[in-house]
Amino acid sequence: MDVVIAGAGSIGLLFGSFLAEKGHRVTFLVRRAEQAERLVKEGLVKYRNGLEVSRQEVKAILNEADIPEDAFIIVAVKTGGITEVVNKLRSLPNPLLFIQNGLSHYEMAMNLDATSRSMAFATVEHGAERLGDNMVAHHGIGFTKIAVGRGIETDFRWFETLQSEVFPVEFHPNAEKLLLRKVIVNCLINPLTAILLQKNGELLRNRQSKELFDQLYDEIMAVFPEMKTELPYDQASEICRRTASNTSSMLTDRMRGNRMEIDAIVGALIRKAEARGGALPMLSIFEKLLVAMDGAGGLKRSWED
Repeated sequence: MDVVIAGAGSIGLLFGSFLAEKGHRVTFLVRRAEQAERLVKEGLVKYRNGLEVSRQEVKAILNEADIPEDAFIIVAVKTGGITEVVNKLRSLPNPLLFIQNGLSHYEMAMNLDATSRSMAFATVEHGAERLGDNMVAHHGIGFTKIAVGRGIETDFRWFETLQSEVFPVEFHPNAEKLLLRKVIVNCLINPLTAILLQKNGELLRNRQSKELFDQLYDEIMAVFPEMKTELPYDQASEICRRTASNTSSMLTDRMRGNRMEIDAIVGALIRKAEARGGALPMLSIFEKLLVAMDGAGGLKRSWED
């Protein structure tokens, strides 16, 4: 099958490696000619525990007009870039799978003009780090959960062929609830790691950090009690353990001086809480801290394992 991945960050590259290993023809839609050239010339390289475990031949394009007619499309850009990508793909009838942090992309995607198009949303719990234009490190194994938002579920069931011990796949019946679960996970991990300058595992190993994690979990579940069955505390903490050596996406952005996805992750959950008459005061304080940090630029420090 022809699969086009719009975006070649950590998750896009990780998904591309697993797809290519299963024999799918993977093409990346990227913005920079330098990245396209490296992917084509050197292949897509995956590392695990510091060792190269896979090198796959892939293609790369810069223009959506070059997308194969019958290709399956995965949208793996950050939330801030999704409007541009969606506008480019708006007229195409191809099935779409969205893989983003946050909730804001759900309504945008569901309002696309092509109402006959099959569309699904995925959440990813893997630990992944982009090491270069064509290199990704797979740090931690986690579930890929997929829910169909519109159209035919069989357009996405082929994803189960990727199932393995290192790439577990699971289907979920409700896309919006699936994305809410993911944004809660992100709100538990990303703000704290970015503010405290800690890797994911430290949220459980450090006593004070764990207290903050626990208090934040209780605050969120008081407003969203129905999510306790979707995300019990044991599952939330297990995600931290599985990705213990990970540097969260928000901390990575802060370290590199990039804009953090504060509104798409934290702001979205705060607004959803307010819409149902609830409040998240602890998370709101974290949001203000993150916004202040976001305007201060990146960290001039090295990061050691």
